Amino acid sequence: MTNTTRHSAVIDLLGGTPHGATADTTATGTAPKPPTVPKRPRKRDSRSPRLRYVAALIVVGTLLGWFVLRLLSGNDERAQERIADETDTSETAPTLDVTPPALGAAPTAEIDPTACRTDPGDQKSGPGVIAAFEYAYYVTRSGTAVRALATPDTSLPAKEKIQAGIDTVPTGTTHCVRITPISAGIYSVALTEMRPSQPPTQFPQTIATEELDGRWFVDVIN
Repeated sequence: MTNTTRHSAVIDLLGGTPHGATADTTATGTAPKPPTVPKRPRKRDSRSPRLRYVAALIVVGTLLGWFVLRLLSGNDERAQERIADETDTSETAPTLDVTPPALGAAPTAEIDPTACRTDPGDQKSGPGVIAAFEYAYYVTRSGTAVRALATPDTSLPAKEKIQAGIDTVPTGTTHCVRITPISAGIYSVALTEMRPSQPPTQFPQTIATEELDGRWFVDVIN
């Protein structure tokens, strides 16, 4: 068999060992570098923003507390100064003798039209002149005053006769008159006469009134 020897160039291309090469031939080359260990990323300190926030709050709180204290202390000083000024004024100011102004007459109370009246009455209305008529008879006890509250052509007696009737009524007799309207100028009147040591006596009446020149007068009594 023929021993075929390959060309060294072929051997290099095929990657084999040339025939006849010694076994102790040692290949020379560059030693491989050890793998590079990746650097551990630096851990971020998460506490730094929080600490800065807390520190800022402490500073703000301190400034606010200082401002409030200054404000309160200023108010206290002003209050003390005001109290001192008032004290000095009260000690040096003269005492004034002030007399309150006299009170005017109390306004006339409105008359309840359903009440049993004992007031002096007036000539502003029919009920007012009826109350005035009975007041002149029982309280004023004047025949002249009674007759002056009647119309000039009334059927009532003269003032002398009215006075004679008044004189028969015991002194201290009181009265009460309840006035109820029937129609224009005409009223139903319940006159209660209360003589001393006697039970009350009631006299029902119908009284017609008339307005003359803006004033009211008693005209007819039935």
